[in-house]
Amino acid sequence: MQTAAAVVRRHDIEIARRISAALAVDQSHPPTLPPATVPACHILPELLSDPQSDLMSHLAGCRDDLHWRQAGFGKLPEPAAQKLAVTELIGPNGMFPAPDIRIGLLIQTGGFHYPKHQHAAAELYLILKGTACWGIEDEPPGPRAPGDFVHHKSQQPHRIITSDEPLLALWGWVGDIDGASYSV
Repeated sequence: MQTAAAVVRRHDIEIARRISAALAVDQSHPPTLPPATVPACHILPELLSDPQSDLMSHLAGCRDDLHWRQAGFGKLPEPAAQKLAVTELIGPNGMFPAPDIRIGLLIQTGGFHYPKHQHAAAELYLILKGTACWGIEDEPPGPRAPGDFVHHKSQQPHRIITSDEPLLALWGWVGDIDGASYSV
């Protein structure tokens, strides 16, 4: 997680500093959750093939140890839930418990429109693989490529659209991180 901390630290805004600090904490003890997968994880080998960075190499090395679940806190329709997967690395339900922050990974399959949603937590994404179009509030969706950061303020509606290629992104929530505020 030290490698991820260094990458996020390059984005000099408060949410990135908080996420970077949490990623930099020593997580050498075993994770509290066992490995698990959901249907959208079938594209993980493709997403992690040919790693182009140290961070992607580290993810490829631990991909079989991650605890994946469906995205949306049970509030997405089942067809949508099949196209998304999240792992909470650090957080209240994370592989490494922390009460006041959530940090994880998102998989979104190609050709899927993650519908407009919002939550009380402020959120930061770092695109790791794949180009996706992000729409924030009522702005037309625009492309975001690997290495780009996307920041959502608390309760700011946003959506993610993939075309042919799938998406892998690191995400972090700060502030009111209770998943009960998530709405579609």
